Amino acid sequence: MKGSSILFTGSALLLALSQTVSASTLDCNNLYIGRIWVEKGAGLKAVVYLNQRGDSSGSYWSYFTGWSADNKKEVLSTLLAAKAANHRVNVITESADNCSLQAGGTVTKAVYLTTNP
Repeated sequence: MKGSSILFTGSALLLALSQTVSASTLDCNNLYIGRIWVEKGAGLKAVVYLNQRGDSSGSYWSYFTGWSADNKKEVLSTLLAAKAANHRVNVITESADNCSLQAGGTVTKAVYLTTNP
């Protein structure tokens, strides 16, 4: 009886965790990295964020306009690490609601690796 209770509690915990980790390009949380645009002479230009790994489409391009060359290198290394490890990120844009990835033409302001991939 004790063993099944622990199993149930563990299953309930896993179910609760799986429900709380949902990606959304509508609120900019728990996203995966899709396409990364790097251009000669400009460096990092933009990125596409995905709701799920393996999605063939995601947000519109989110640009890195106004970022210094050093800042672009730093965020590019973060984006590449997240993409290679299939790690989720949270994003803040310069839009009024700090997201608007579905509206297109956003400028990324910050990228955070999530606590749990």
